[in-house]
Order: sequence, then C-alpha cells, then structure tokens
Amino acid sequence: MATDILAALSLSLAIALSWSRFRPIFSSSTGVEILRAPATTLASAICLSAVGLAFNAATIGAGGLIVALGFLLPFVLERLQVRASTEVALSLASVLLMFHIWISG
Repeated sequence: MATDILAALSLSLAIALSWSRFRPIFSSSTGVEILRAPATTLASAICLSAVGLAFNAATIGAGGLIVALGFLLPFVLERLQVRASTEVALSLASVLLMFHIWISG
C-alpha cells in the first residue's frame, strides 16, 4: 500500500517537473530553439509516459487523481525557481523511482 502511494506520488512529481518544458510546444509563439531543444523532447516523453503509466497502474479515477496532482504541482514548484534542465533531470529520476518501486514491489 505504501509503495503504491509512493509510486503514484513519483508519477505526479514526474508530470509536474516535466510540464514546464512540455507545455510550450502547444503555443504558436514558442521559438524554434525551444521546440528543437533536447530537454523539450525529453520532457515531452517523460510527461506523456507518466500520464500513460498513471492510468495503466491504477483505475481511471486514481489515474485521474495522479494526473490532476501532477498538473497542480507546477503552480507550487514555480515558487522554487528551479532551472528547466534540473526539472527534467528530476522528472526522469521520478519516473525511474516509480519503475524501481513497481518492479521490486
């Protein structure tokens, strides 16, 4: 039970930390250098994978809560002013932590 909660929180954290680099790809005013940046590509893959894993690992309701928490956390994390490259690295670490918990549990 505790491992399930920790895995869900790590998925939410992965969504939250990768969202700031994933969101700009939907804006028409985003510069080409940001769209082609490797960090943007990696953040997009992490965010989409975490959303998919949230719904795969839990019911639709629980997956929705995990994703909703992941979309709400960026508002809290904005105040920390973490660099984008650090956010992507931490989001990757969160997904890897979830895999470790999932495999060992």
